[in-house]
Amino acid sequence: MLIICLFQILFLEVIYMLKENIELVNTYMKFRNCYNQGFQKYYYFKRIISYTTDITDGTQIRTIFQKMLDEEYIERSDIPISKNKTVLRYRHNPYHIDGLKFYEKDNQEGRDKETNKNKKIKK
Repeated sequence: MLIICLFQILFLEVIYMLKENIELVNTYMKFRNCYNQGFQKYYYFKRIISYTTDITDGTQIRTIFQKMLDEEYIERSDIPISKNKTVLRYRHNPYHIDGLKFYEKDNQEGRDKETNKNKKIKK
């Protein structure tokens, strides 16, 4: 029982540290205006994450990067370089908002109401 409790505590600490590191890296990227650099390779973000968090383990850096990608702090794009080849590049999104999906949903409902009003007027 004691081992399970210790494991849960360590797991929660790791999650907290991950969120803290993501916020730190995001703040630094905003400060550096990384968005203006355009689409960059993973190595560019790896160096920034390593510099800001002082983590040298590639697996931990990749975990932070993947979490930022999942939470849409970083955008992903396949850039074509020839007919059959594309290159994967990433760009920092400085306008990340946690509640953006809810905001878009509210706007969509508002647009639906407007279109219904316009339909009634046209009839």
